[in-house]
Amino acid sequence: GFFIDNAKPGGGGTNVVNVILVDFRGFDTLGEIVVLALAGICVFAMLEGLKLAAPAKDVDGLVWSHDPHPPIMQTLTRLLFPLMLMVAVFIFLRGHNLPGGGFIAGLIASVALISQYLANGIDWTNERLRIDMHRVIWIGLLVATLTGVVSMLIGYPFLTTAFTYLTWPVVGKFEVASAIAFDLGVFLVVVGATVMILVELGKLSHASHHVKHEEVN
Repeated sequence: GFFIDNAKPGGGGTNVVNVILVDFRGFDTLGEIVVLALAGICVFAMLEGLKLAAPAKDVDGLVWSHDPHPPIMQTLTRLLFPLMLMVAVFIFLRGHNLPGGGFIAGLIASVALISQYLANGIDWTNERLRIDMHRVIWIGLLVATLTGVVSMLIGYPFLTTAFTYLTWPVVGKFEVASAIAFDLGVFLVVVGATVMILVELGKLSHASHHVKHEEVN
């Protein structure tokens, strides 16, 4: 009841869940993304350089396809990639007042990136998306933490948020909240950790696929 009554006047947002996560209980959320970041780094450390022999057939006894990256899937995912990122940005920006926010937007952006790895292969995607997910994670943690530090520098408790309303020509009246910076940190950590974990898992079969391909040749 307290959160429902104070989400708008205290946090400036009508999405009560998101206001709780980034305003009222932001310190809890900061701890959660730290755990997520550590999980991603630990998975990377455990799987880096690991090679596992993949079975030659699936559970039904069928041989795996020799064309793991069909042209139709490659073309479709490349066309959809910018649209998926735009959806992620849209969901991120609307999160303070409508369903959305940094966490779900981060998952959508992660799916957009992972779809490129699935459709085009790890090597092809890495050559074009030269993004160090370690750096993305640490930038996310830094942004989220600095959001809290700034509030302390101006005399408020750690992670205290503020909001105001601006009026621009054409755009009209809209809200600006400091919590969006914290939510950006959440977004970056979710993207970095999720993509890092899934790509490292994908490299296990990727390595064994190359070994088998060399043996056939």
